[in-house]
Parts: sequence; structure tokens; C-alpha cells
Amino acid sequence: MGEGRPPYAPDDLLKLYLYGYWNRVRTSRKLEAECRRNLEMMWLLGQLVFDHKTIADFRRENAQAFKAACAQFVQFLRGAQLVGGEAPVVAVDGSKFKASASQASLVSAEQAAKQRARIEQRVAQYLEQMDEADEQEATEGEPDRAHIAAALEQLRRRDERLQQAQAQLAVQAEAAKGKEHTPRVGLTDPDCVMLRASGTTGIAGYNVQQAVDAKHKLIVAHEVTTERNDHASLEPMASAAQQALGAESMMVLADTGYMNGAQAQACEDRNITPVVPMPEVVNPGADNLYAKTQFVYDKLTDTYRCPAGELLSRYKRDQKGKTDYYGTHACTGCAMKLKCTEGKRRSIARSWYAEAAERAHQRAHDRSFMRLRSATAEHPFGNLKAMMPGGLLLRTLPKVKGEIALTVLTYNLKRTLSILGFEQLMQKLQVMIAPSWA
Repeated sequence: MGEGRPPYAPDDLLKLYLYGYWNRVRTSRKLEAECRRNLEMMWLLGQLVFDHKTIADFRRENAQAFKAACAQFVQFLRGAQLVGGEAPVVAVDGSKFKASASQASLVSAEQAAKQRARIEQRVAQYLEQMDEADEQEATEGEPDRAHIAAALEQLRRRDERLQQAQAQLAVQAEAAKGKEHTPRVGLTDPDCVMLRASGTTGIAGYNVQQAVDAKHKLIVAHEVTTERNDHASLEPMASAAQQALGAESMMVLADTGYMNGAQAQACEDRNITPVVPMPEVVNPGADNLYAKTQFVYDKLTDTYRCPAGELLSRYKRDQKGKTDYYGTHACTGCAMKLKCTEGKRRSIARSWYAEAAERAHQRAHDRSFMRLRSATAEHPFGNLKAMMPGGLLLRTLPKVKGEIALTVLTYNLKRTLSILGFEQLMQKLQVMIAPSWA
């Protein structure tokens, strides 16, 4: 017996994908066609032709390898002094990427129950049709049992998916208590979530985070999450960037969506200086009342002074929420009460990390930081989405992480070529891959 065809070299398949994503050709069948017709691709691969299944399997099965290759290229960028340095500045941002699933494929507990009820009705109808067919078999010939059996099997599989979704939703419902969003589970991609995206009513997708070095707008760290906002992403992304750059200290720039005192404090603890503006303070349903910013905090006495001149003392400490609450009994007879509160007395909440948040906000008063953030962080996302028309192709979080890593690697390579030019890039790459004994 023959030994069969030897396996393809992984670097050839990686080159195939890098070329494809570079030129917005991403599906396995289109990449197979490029192997046969595109002269550039023929030269790049030495006239190797991969079938679409081999191409698809390589992307689906090598998510970790794509992430490792992406991280290794960042180290090349660091060695080439294109990122990092003595005082690196990194901009962190997030964007929503459409999943390979429709918005309708995300179901709530109520929708899952209704769909299962409809399936039960359809199954009953098909079974009734089979009974009627059995009665007519003698006079009209063999009934179309195969068609009915196929329809029943399809309904059974969908019912199984809905049943699994209900189990997941039961777990999510417990975790979502006190939160605004309604728990939903994807029938097509079980890991994607409903996300708010600008210009849409919402998408089934993933939240992609990135940390971009301000020197040349190169991505030094990225992550894919199912978080619906960026509130808890500042420190994880800043820390990942710090590690990738090997920086003892650095500055991180972010927009208001990242403002979180605990995150700002965690950054400072790692010698990372956060620059994050606070969002505008709004009194929900009480636009005519005094805002929290009109109450002045005194650190020495641990009190607030209200617009009427009264002192608000701490009356409650929430250990779980890391928050202190301040109030005064003077509200009862205060002439300014109608401008201050609709309740019995005004209460002010102060996070234990309020000072770290205020420091981050004060730094953001320098508008040049925010202009730099916008110019640094938004450029890569525009390019990533241009490489991925129509959104993600793979499903489930681990595979999506691999697809995003492949796209980030392509962006960084393309950006580096633009910065260095072909000759200089090749020289630096050859130095990096040369054996240490050469």
C-alpha cells in the first residue's frame, strides 16, 4: 500500500490566508479558486492548489496557532522598534463585529418556549398526516413517508437545540438578575450575544477589544469577548499591552465607555497611567435637580457639602459594591429641597475607587490626549472591518478568536509594509528568523 499524499506545510496555508484576508478573499471556496487562477497566488504557493475542505479545516482547527503567530509578530515589531519604547502610549478601544448568525437566531426564554410549542403542533400535524396516509394506502399507493420522516427529523433537531437553549437561559437568568438586558441564546452560534451597534437596532455579534500603540497605529494586544460594553476591559487590555511591550510603565488612553474607578485603580497599581474622561452625569427623570457634581467632597473630613451648604456624612458602607453612601437629616426643612431630591432626603454614592477615576478624568482634560486616542484607536478598526465585509465567518468563541487573530496579523503585516517598505521589511524579517548560530 502507498503511504498517501504528505500533509501540506502549515506555512503555505498561512500564506494563503494572509494573502486572502489582505485582498478581502476569505471563504474557502473562493480561496481554492484563487489557487487555480491568480498568478500572484500561484507564485506565492509555488503552484500548490488546496481544496476548499483543507483550507476550511486549517482555519477552523488552528485558532491557537493564529493567536501565537499574531503575538510573535508583535515581538518582531518590538524588536524592530516600531512599537513600545521608553514611555509607550497605547489607545484601547472596542468594536462590535457581526457574528455568522442572524439577530433572529438569538432567542429569549419566552421565544424558546413559544417555538417549542409550535414545533409540538407541527409534529402532531405530521403524525396525523401519516395516519391518514396509512388509511389511504390501499387505494392510493405508497404514501410519501420519506418526506414526512425528513420533516420530523428536522423538527426534532431544532427542538433539541431549543431545549439546550432553555437550559442555558435558565443559568443566564440567574446571572442576569438586576441587569437591563434580556438573556438570549443563539441557535446558530451559541456563543454570540445581542449587541448594540451604531446605526442598527442591534446585532448578533462579538465585542472585539484592541490595544494600539500610538507610535505607528500597530495593534499590540487584542481580545474577543461577549461583554455588552467596555466597562470592565480597561485594565485587562492595558495589562496585555504592557506585557506585549515589556514596558515597566506606560500610558493608556480610552473613551468614556471605559470609565471605571476600579479599573483605573488596577491600572495605576501596575504602573499604567489611565487617561479616561467621565461620561456626562445625568439624573434620570430628574433633569431639574442638582447633579452629583454640584456636591463637593472633602477628603479630610470624608463628607460632602451640598449646594445649600449642609454637610452630608457617610451613613452606609457597601462592602460588596465597594461603595459608600452619604446623607444628612437637614433635607427635611431645607428651602432648596425641591431642587435637590424628590425623596425624603438626598443620598450621594461614592465608589471606593472614586479618586482613581477622578485622576483619570483630570488627565483627559488635556484634549490632545483624546485627539491622539481617536487618531490611534479608530484607524485599525476601520481596516479590520474593511477586510471582513459581511462580518465573521466562523462560529463559537474559540474559533472567532482565531479568525480575529488572523485578521489582526494581516493588518499588522500590511501596516508594517506601509511603514518600512518591502526591502526594509524583508531585511528585518530575515534578521529575526536567522539562526542564532549564523
